[in-house]
Amino acid sequence: MDALAAEYSNAGTQVLFLEQDVDLPKGKRQDRWWASYTGSSTVYLPLVMVDSGHQISNGSQADFKATYRRLVDAELARPPQVDLEAYTRQVGARMRIYARLKNTAGITLSSASNGATLHALVWEDKRVGVTGRIVRAAPWIAVSGEVAPDGEYTATLETPDLAGVSWSSLHAVALADYRPGSGTAYDMLQGALAQPAALAAEPTTVTVAIEANDRGDRLVPLLLRGPFVLNFTASADVPWITVSPDAGPISAQPAVIVAAQRLSPGWQHGVVTFTASSEDGMSLAQTVPVSAFSGPRVLRIGTTATTAGSSATLSVILAALGDENAVAFSVAFDPTALTNPFVALGPDAGTAVLTTDASQAAEGRLGLSLALPAGQALEQGDAQVLVISFDTAPGAGSPAVAVRSSDFPVARAIVGADGDALRATYLDGAVLLTGGAAARTPRRHLAPRGP
Repeated sequence: MDALAAEYSNAGTQVLFLEQDVDLPKGKRQDRWWASYTGSSTVYLPLVMVDSGHQISNGSQADFKATYRRLVDAELARPPQVDLEAYTRQVGARMRIYARLKNTAGITLSSASNGATLHALVWEDKRVGVTGRIVRAAPWIAVSGEVAPDGEYTATLETPDLAGVSWSSLHAVALADYRPGSGTAYDMLQGALAQPAALAAEPTTVTVAIEANDRGDRLVPLLLRGPFVLNFTASADVPWITVSPDAGPISAQPAVIVAAQRLSPGWQHGVVTFTASSEDGMSLAQTVPVSAFSGPRVLRIGTTATTAGSSATLSVILAALGDENAVAFSVAFDPTALTNPFVALGPDAGTAVLTTDASQAAEGRLGLSLALPAGQALEQGDAQVLVISFDTAPGAGSPAVAVRSSDFPVARAIVGADGDALRATYLDGAVLLTGGAAARTPRRHLAPRGP
């Protein structure tokens, strides 16, 4: 069994094999095997089942690994029917398990109508029989009332006193099962490894960037995780951060709010501290660092030097704030000096799709747009999003040929991952021909927020 578990682990699949003493069964697990058995009155050890009896086996096998692999593979192909999370803590000589179930099965779950039950299997990493994981306790509770689709059910389970065990080697898994149809067999809805009781927040850090002229606050939802019995409070150490709600049960998920009008130019940093407690004595804490940047979002066309009659390549750099999903603009240039424009995605454009409108290229106007898949955004920082190449005319009259951003044939626009129009400053570039005078300082354009 250990070798088979290692095979699944090496393949990136988590499969747990647990062993019980058939003469001293714990909880309802052996009952589940018998509820699924429809054969003769004689069975042989070992009694084996996956989940709560969806598939069973007994007796010696010609190839144990092949038999058990067949059972497990069939089970892995089935989707879960509930979301389940569980946490554990030691209370004296007992283990307490906090379980939360969300019903995604599409049916109402209850002990009265379909035998819905929550179990906790507590095992010790210790070789007693044929595996290194022996079950020490299996408390369970019938799902009281009715849990409608998308409804939740919570329960606290507790073992009897556990004597002669190594607590550092004790673990638990929570599982939910029910009896589908009119038969006696049970089926598992889902199982989840229980984690040591703790308070955690996702994401673990918050970073926001706000365009200097955009004064709208930024709201970042957090997901607090921990035993369902916890109640939390939140506080921030800087005035530009608030949390809403700032107190309540852990199920009341908070959001970090960054007040744009209180930010200074550049980077600033703060910390949100969550503390949580329960009536049964837990006291936990978690901090979430928050970083905020206030500054301009800039799209700049690069400047390059080359010899007249050769090619010229310019980079288009977006000083991204991390929320940009799509970029559109046009470049205007002297078509007598710069010809045969060619545009490619830059190395920082990721999976963006490039669209080029060359319908006015002969007049010195080229429309460009790139868009990431829906919901995605560029990473914060300077991103080389496009590369534009030209051929230069051998007899170009000017030593510096401007390459400017414009609105024809494609209007300047930057769109956020949420679909909103974003502000940006646009900087022009130039192609400097050998021997020419220095180019003038690129002009700045501030595009207003879109409608």
